[in-house]
Amino acid sequence: MHEERVHRAGMANGRRLVTVGLLGLFSVPAVAKEGVQGRVQEFFLGDGAPPQQRGQVELGTGLEWTRQDGETRFELPVRGEYGLSDRVQLEAKVALTTPEDPRGLDTAEAGIGLALINDRRRGFTLSLGMDLEATRDIRDDRFRPGFEPYLLAYQDVGPVGFNLQLKVEELPGVRGLGSELHPDFAAGAVLALGPLRPMVEAGWRDEDGTSTLLLSPGLLARPLKSLEFGVAVPWRLHAGGARDVGVMGMLTWQGGGA
Repeated sequence: MHEERVHRAGMANGRRLVTVGLLGLFSVPAVAKEGVQGRVQEFFLGDGAPPQQRGQVELGTGLEWTRQDGETRFELPVRGEYGLSDRVQLEAKVALTTPEDPRGLDTAEAGIGLALINDRRRGFTLSLGMDLEATRDIRDDRFRPGFEPYLLAYQDVGPVGFNLQLKVEELPGVRGLGSELHPDFAAGAVLALGPLRPMVEAGWRDEDGTSTLLLSPGLLARPLKSLEFGVAVPWRLHAGGARDVGVMGMLTWQGGGA
């Protein structure tokens, strides 16, 4: 009789564990709805880790001016993100050239991102994703396929937000790069001061086949909850000692959501 009671108690405890586990599993999307919003919608050098919420849309554009080796380069990035759920988002980006450049389109990307952790109470987000891209080869003016897996992390500490991007690119034969994987690291910190968001970012990547260190102070303004704009001045230090400076402008609108 005693053994039977013990057996029944064990089965009851097992059912409780299974029930708690299932409830925890199905409650994940509900928790994700209270996800991290971040001190800014986007960063200049890296992608922001917090994803779009279900039904939320983010559209952005800007201007990137760079002067390297006596040559001036302009790009007009246009990007969009859409939240399929509170953890999964679709993303697309194109880099257009200025009217003086007859190529028109420099790169095009499309991908998907997944928030593994999106904890608003702790102010922490951990995301990963994959982008497929086509990049114009400056040698023969043809597009080459490639891909970019990435890992993003974001943490709020009081009024300061910290963002980290770890990305690798596979761009066969494009812009002096070989077919091997090329790392792209970026880290940023932003301070919320009312509608103003002073920030500083640092990065390391391959640019035109050259290892490049970047340091970029910037300032973003958020006059409305849905609107953000600003400018950054990235300084580049290339392997071999060459240096140059650029200017990046950014305009972002965010709306929708469940």
